[in-house]
Amino acid sequence: MAETKERAATEVAGREAAPRQGETFAQGRGRSGVAILVVMFLLYMLNYMDRNVMGAVAEEMKRSLSLTDAQIGWFQTAFLVCIAGFAIPAAFIVDRWSRRKGIAIMALIWSLATATTGLAGGFVALLLTRVAVGVGEAGYSSGGTAMLSAAFPADRRAKILGIFNASIPLGAALGTVLGGVIAQRTGSWSTPFFIFAVPGALLAAATLLLRDYQTVRSEATQGFGRALRTLLAIPTLRLTYLGFAMNVFVSSALLAWLPPYLSRLYGLDSAAAAKKAALVFVLALVGAPLGGFLADKWAARNPRGRLLSCATTSILAAVALAAALLLGKSAGGFACLALWGIFTVAYLAPGGAITQDVVHPGLRATSWGACVLSMYLLGGAYSPVIVGKLSDALGDIGQALLVAPVAGLAAAVLFLLAGRTYEEDRRRVEPVELVREGK
Repeated sequence: MAETKERAATEVAGREAAPRQGETFAQGRGRSGVAILVVMFLLYMLNYMDRNVMGAVAEEMKRSLSLTDAQIGWFQTAFLVCIAGFAIPAAFIVDRWSRRKGIAIMALIWSLATATTGLAGGFVALLLTRVAVGVGEAGYSSGGTAMLSAAFPADRRAKILGIFNASIPLGAALGTVLGGVIAQRTGSWSTPFFIFAVPGALLAAATLLLRDYQTVRSEATQGFGRALRTLLAIPTLRLTYLGFAMNVFVSSALLAWLPPYLSRLYGLDSAAAAKKAALVFVLALVGAPLGGFLADKWAARNPRGRLLSCATTSILAAVALAAALLLGKSAGGFACLALWGIFTVAYLAPGGAITQDVVHPGLRATSWGACVLSMYLLGGAYSPVIVGKLSDALGDIGQALLVAPVAGLAAAVLFLLAGRTYEEDRRRVEPVELVREGK
């Protein structure tokens, strides 16, 4: 009897100590994980530099090519629709083939397309080049998120993804500031596109030197349709994807229209407006890693901590943005805009961790790809053109932007609802030991 009890206790202890969700890979404890984080960070930063340079030169482009606000909005919308449309297929290929090779190819494609943007001479040509950039960037964040989720232990996942996502505001700020300054000094809106393409191509080559985990197979990964059905059958994922969509509606609108808004509000030229917008974007450098760090701390005390963190910061961001737009040119208005810059990205790391927590390791990139599809197709892809059309109709870009905080509040509600199923969905994940390539 005593021997039976001892054996049972040993089995229970073994089950409790067993690694979950590929935590045994954990190569982040060494140089290999750090190298992955550095290269993925820099590529994501360039990704957003290439996206946001369009906003920095929008006013010069509008005058030079006789464009309307609605047409400028369509550039961002077309770009985001392409990201949404190719996100899941690209992510599925990355999961089934190779994350690092897929990332290298995608980085090269979007860098070449960025350079080609500078050669465009009209609305249609510009639209096509932005489509090409979107195709290239479609699967990058999925591959990068999957690599990092395996390269570091699960209890540090939100913190690491917070560092990774800090590249978003940094890239947005650099793309906006450098794009505006380079265009002003060279007298050409197209020059920044040529310059920004170079480092992306170099980092594409550097990605091939990284070490990734071997592709993981399961029944759920044996077909694109089956993989997608598996993901959409998880309640936590469905609600989390929709929460991302509402928050990206907000960020896409502001990334496209904040420099023109500040230019018109304060009577600034494009370079000065770009610098002022960059002050807001760069504050998100605080929000992204801080959001991940606090979410992991909260999750250590409450299993739903990551989702509660997403909901809380979404509410704070929505309130801060609404106050900023209503207060306008006052010092309080810009202070609230700065607070929005901190809170608006704080949900990204814990939200990204959730998309990895509740899925089989063989579907991690595909899970994030489905999130990208949702965030753009159901939210972010349309907000730039919606705001542009409202601006044309109302004659006031500030009033048009007031549609954004409403979407932020909707995101908070969706994250709270997702928290009700998170624990059960996570328990259902099959434990898998990941193995590095080359072993």
